[in-house]
Amino acid sequence: MKKLIVLLLCCLAFEPALADARELVLAYNVFEPWKKLDARGEPAGPYTEIVRELARRVGLPLSFLHCPLSRCLAAMQQGRADLMIGVRPTPERSRYLDFLMPPFATSNHLVFYQRSGDPRALARYDDLLPLTVGVAEGVSYEAGFDHDARIRREASPGMESGFRKLAAGRVDALIVNASQGAALAARPEFAGRVKRAALTLDDRHPNRLALALRSPLHPRKADLEQALRGMVADGTVTRILAAARR
Repeated sequence: MKKLIVLLLCCLAFEPALADARELVLAYNVFEPWKKLDARGEPAGPYTEIVRELARRVGLPLSFLHCPLSRCLAAMQQGRADLMIGVRPTPERSRYLDFLMPPFATSNHLVFYQRSGDPRALARYDDLLPLTVGVAEGVSYEAGFDHDARIRREASPGMESGFRKLAAGRVDALIVNASQGAALAARPEFAGRVKRAALTLDDRHPNRLALALRSPLHPRKADLEQALRGMVADGTVTRILAAARR
């Protein structure tokens, strides 16, 4: 009887540890240059390294759920993934995403690309109105642009396919984050076929990690925020982002 009681007590003692031993699932959509795949097809890029370090500091193994943005968001909504990085807050997303503090970076400009031989000026916002503008499916850009019913939009699964549509003449312009646009426009497939327009939009929202409200790890939100706060305070995040710019 005593042996049975001891065994039961041991099982109870290990139960929390087993619960804590689950992995952290990152919903992973490629978003170059911050989230990309290396030559072996493995997740890479500065945002990936930030999450790897966060997982290490909270003592959780990290796994990746590869998905386009819309499916990644659905996985977060359903609680099949725990974390996303590089997704911006919106009122609708706030119903199923909990954005962690502190922000890990600030955003940069939104820019526009045209085909190289397009003579039309694209320097003022109103220059967009006669055009069909390529956007990425599920991406939120800037509030004024997002809610402007005058803009004709053509959605693509991602920016790579958006650049292909632009080069092929299926859209007139493309809106994209400045760093992502520069990386894609420099590819041999697009070099010389597209050009950056003069028009830019400010994108001032801070970058924050998103934790799924239905994630089994949501009760550990404070641990995640403490680890993230430490990474920002000790310069780890700055070093990771700076290394990516070299």
